[in-house]
Amino acid sequence: MAGIKRKREGEAEWSEVGSDLLECVMRRLCFVDILRMKRACRWWFSVGESYTSSPSYRPCFQTPWLLIPPPEEEEEDDDKGDRKSNISLCFFNLDEKKAYRDVCLCREVYEGRCVGSSHGWLFLLDKTANLSLFNPFSGARIQVEGSLKVDRSEEEEELFDVDSYTADGTKYKKYKGGRAFILKAILMMSDIGKKKINKDKDGVVLIYRGGEKLAFCMFNDGRFMDLDGAHESYNDVICYGNLVCAISQLYGSVEVWDLSTTGSSPSPTKVMDIYSCLPLKKAREFLKSTGEVCCSYHFYLMESCGELLYVVRIVSEFVDVDVHENGKDNQSNKASLYKTLMFYVFRVDLHHKILVEMKSLGDQVLFLGGNNSISLRVDDCPGCIKDSIYFTDSYWERADEDDSYGGHDMGYYNFKDRCVKPFYDTPHRYKMKPTPFWVLLNPW
Repeated sequence: MAGIKRKREGEAEWSEVGSDLLECVMRRLCFVDILRMKRACRWWFSVGESYTSSPSYRPCFQTPWLLIPPPEEEEEDDDKGDRKSNISLCFFNLDEKKAYRDVCLCREVYEGRCVGSSHGWLFLLDKTANLSLFNPFSGARIQVEGSLKVDRSEEEEELFDVDSYTADGTKYKKYKGGRAFILKAILMMSDIGKKKINKDKDGVVLIYRGGEKLAFCMFNDGRFMDLDGAHESYNDVICYGNLVCAISQLYGSVEVWDLSTTGSSPSPTKVMDIYSCLPLKKAREFLKSTGEVCCSYHFYLMESCGELLYVVRIVSEFVDVDVHENGKDNQSNKASLYKTLMFYVFRVDLHHKILVEMKSLGDQVLFLGGNNSISLRVDDCPGCIKDSIYFTDSYWERADEDDSYGGHDMGYYNFKDRCVKPFYDTPHRYKMKPTPFWVLLNPW
């Protein structure tokens, strides 16, 4: 009959392939190829979801991917004259030195501001300051229901009202976009090994009010509680076992809270402050030896091999570069760019409340920036060099101050060579928007 395409004898109907055979194929595929298989048809997607959710699925360790904007030639101006992408965002694979555009569901990042990356989930803040988690690989989304208007006097309510902190940054001019409201958000997971979020046991920890406040919220509680800290302006926060550890931007001091569960929800207790002049002393020695006169310090915390690490990042405020915008030279910004120069790493001894400098990371590789800082074995990170720190831009005070740069400060620092090198080639492009983030590969 005309107009009807008949299947020829012996021709395979791929949507009818059995689940056992499909799972057998998936067991031999890498992460990105499983994602592609799932998008072939609804049946394959269903089998793929079942396979990656089963206890038998053990994804091999892979280097975190870099969430990046598309190349400039694939961007266009919107009605307001702002640059936007006409395709999905890209993921850059350090191992293959290749950008993937066909495996990730990333348009959602353009709908708001990414304020964190934790265990494979992105924290997105929309224009009305609503916070949600989004998995760019599975498309799953979890709304964070908690409000930050908690435990405050009536006089303070107006100042801390969520509605007054819209993503245009009307309150804190120090930061633009959602950073004026939430500076960084991470997951608080009861069982990191399982990767899946347990809404009965897991929650969210964040730095908000432009870095001045810390708060946490359990998914099953729906209410944010402040962590009373002694030092304003926090640079980073992590979960370390039952502890929440935060680091101050001003003095580089470390504050620790115990969130051990009492009843049905955690009851935060401040357990210690750690002060040390060693990080700033080492940073000043570096500046004196190099002749740098205008630098800033940025601090990070992370767990590595069961220990708590303290990282200092030294950033030069003014570096001469040739900035090109839309193919044209922009001479006015030649001396305005910032650039990372150096790192120092210390081990935090919680028992003695001291910091011990580390001269080497051994076989570990650190990944830091706007993400939940992580440490991985180099054998689990193909494409990476051991004893190195791979970093992205997290200088939020300056990342949005100019349309010609921001988000550009990324590379890796090797402790043996003691120098910073690039891992992603962006010749004469110094505006990366949205800002690149490290993302762990998580199919759930």
